[in-house]
Amino acid sequence: MSVQTTGVNEIPSCHGGLENLDTEYDYELVEVEGDIPIDIKGTFFRNGPGRQRIGETKYGHWFDGDGMLCAFSFNEGRVHFKNRYVRTPKYVDETAAQKVLYRGFGTQIDGGLRSNFLKMPANPANTSGIYHGGHLLALNEGGKPWALDPGTLETLGEFTYEGELEASMVFSAHGKVHPRTGDYINYGAGISGFGLKGPKPCINMYRINAAGKLFRKAQIPIENFPFCHDFALSDRYAIFFLGSIVFGNMLPVILGTTTISDQVKFDDKVAMQVVVVDLDTFKEVKRFETTPGAIIHFGNAFEEGDNIVVDGMFQDSFEANDTLSDVFNTANRFGGGWFLRYRLNMKTGEMQTEQVSDVESEFPTFNNTLLGTKNNVTYTACSVDNGANSFFNAISRVTFDGHADVVTLQPGYYGSEPVFVPKVDAKGEDDGYLMEVVYNGFEHKSELLIFRADAAFEQVCSLKLKHHLPHQFHGFYTPEVFPAPGS
Repeated sequence: MSVQTTGVNEIPSCHGGLENLDTEYDYELVEVEGDIPIDIKGTFFRNGPGRQRIGETKYGHWFDGDGMLCAFSFNEGRVHFKNRYVRTPKYVDETAAQKVLYRGFGTQIDGGLRSNFLKMPANPANTSGIYHGGHLLALNEGGKPWALDPGTLETLGEFTYEGELEASMVFSAHGKVHPRTGDYINYGAGISGFGLKGPKPCINMYRINAAGKLFRKAQIPIENFPFCHDFALSDRYAIFFLGSIVFGNMLPVILGTTTISDQVKFDDKVAMQVVVVDLDTFKEVKRFETTPGAIIHFGNAFEEGDNIVVDGMFQDSFEANDTLSDVFNTANRFGGGWFLRYRLNMKTGEMQTEQVSDVESEFPTFNNTLLGTKNNVTYTACSVDNGANSFFNAISRVTFDGHADVVTLQPGYYGSEPVFVPKVDAKGEDDGYLMEVVYNGFEHKSELLIFRADAAFEQVCSLKLKHHLPHQFHGFYTPEVFPAPGS
């Protein structure tokens, strides 16, 4: 492992936080600055690539690292940490061989065309997770969910909802639980058939009830294959922003000559379309069109009169893919988008757009009990200039009217997606805490920071890990505490 070292006055970059964590841990966090809140009871999960190299070979894209689930369990003022890799075929086989054996979003197998011909990218189960219907699932939009035991994090296997996810169906990393019904709404890119121009692209939609049964599926026809990583959910609608980041000719990918990453481009000639789908019928009810752009991640959405109001992080390019394809290059910078709000008038078909915050932001989160209804507070990971702005290094608390409080990390410390955690018996929207995993580049270790989520936004405590956690993608919180079997 090669961790970037620094001189006395030098600030370490974020890149040490991309090095592998090959050890799986299971221990209580006892090194604490401040006081662990006793009014937190539940489990904070995170998922992301645990390794970016196998043997001496780097993967060709950040999206290709093997999924590693982490769990921080809170109970009676004590916190337990556990991490486990998802035992996908890719992880198991490559660990044994210590070399790349599977193609990825941006990774090719050594050996050229002969090794890559007709081999589709593997599913590393590395993007996000969900606990719903009694199932803990690791998610990646390039394949099926993978089920894990929530107490031990041991891998149970690929998960298909009793065969309802057919062989051709993939499952997004950004499904959402509808608070009023308890149903889990998810989707995936698909093909609805073949015509004179080739495959007919569609969005496969899925609805899973609170007991974990997939009871409704439908296909929404679309015009091309967009990079549709996330969607918005209001009380009555699913809203898909089909942006200008599109997949080009996929034949070279199938033939094995290029990767998917090579074929994903920002096309400023492709207008962004917004497709509104009725949740009860799973049928498209309205489509809007606006200037080129893309939304990678969404905040909340809600209905207000004839309007659907949608918060999203807007991008006007896909330059980030160059960085993601070469994560160890210190010259490249990880960044975010711009916090925009869209008003979609379902009666007139008009769309209005406004910028909510001028702080470069990504990974918007909020109190999920308000999903689909108007919320006042959104939290984001930010990239600000503090002398070490190669990665997310701040978090913001943005109110609906655009007031932003920003907490900046010390130079050399790098953050991640902030997640809201309600207090036990919480009384209000921001009556709780914000959790943020932070990488300390000086010590090559990570810590879990806990902030008050209300207007004070002050740090409550820091829980020190014995090691680093590679930068991860997404997390979630559940009020469940999962003891291991026999404990």
